Amino acid sequence: MFQWTEKLQSQQDWITILIVLIFGLSMYLYNRNPHQFKLLVSFWKSKIYFNIYDKEKYANPLHLFNLILTFITLITFSLLSYFFYKKILFSLLGGISFLSFFSVISVMVVLRFGILKLIFQLSNHLEFYKQTVFRSISFYAMISLYAIFIFSVYHYGFPNNTNLLLILILMVLCFVFLTQLTVYLRIIRFNPIRIVYLILYLCTFKIAPWLWLYKSIY
Repeated sequence: MFQWTEKLQSQQDWITILIVLIFGLSMYLYNRNPHQFKLLVSFWKSKIYFNIYDKEKYANPLHLFNLILTFITLITFSLLSYFFYKKILFSLLGGISFLSFFSVISVMVVLRFGILKLIFQLSNHLEFYKQTVFRSISFYAMISLYAIFIFSVYHYGFPNNTNLLLILILMVLCFVFLTQLTVYLRIIRFNPIRIVYLILYLCTFKIAPWLWLYKSIY
């Protein structure tokens, strides 16, 4: 009995390490810039946050603060994807490792940012590209920080409650849709001509992966 318990705990250690890593990185960001981090997690103050930090000094996607937020987002969404697959789809497709989810999501993020940069290069507005990516990174990070907290409650308190996991994932998807919609509407308002490029971008990198997943399952 104790051997089975020990084995189960050892298999879950990597999940704990990832959760602790995210909270550790969050504390580092808080200590590095407490005002920015407080505004980031206060989603009801997002307008104030972007008014202050949507500037050249902070909006660069390669800024350390933004890079760490991106890394937190990648881990969080990879964990949610992995657990959704493990709890819901595992019996249909077999085993897929967490690293596979992390790698695929990371590649998709890089490709998406690359396509967005190409769109803004074609319209000669690279400065607006940084602001757009900054808003996207900030929204995803804001959602991820709340999601990882709720996921921790689920994982350590209700690991067998699949409904709680589904509710969490549905909430994340809804918030992602709403926040990204504001980003795209801002792009269209800034230059309506970009709507053609955005439609191509959305079809290729936002809709197509989900259609591919649906087809692979059914």
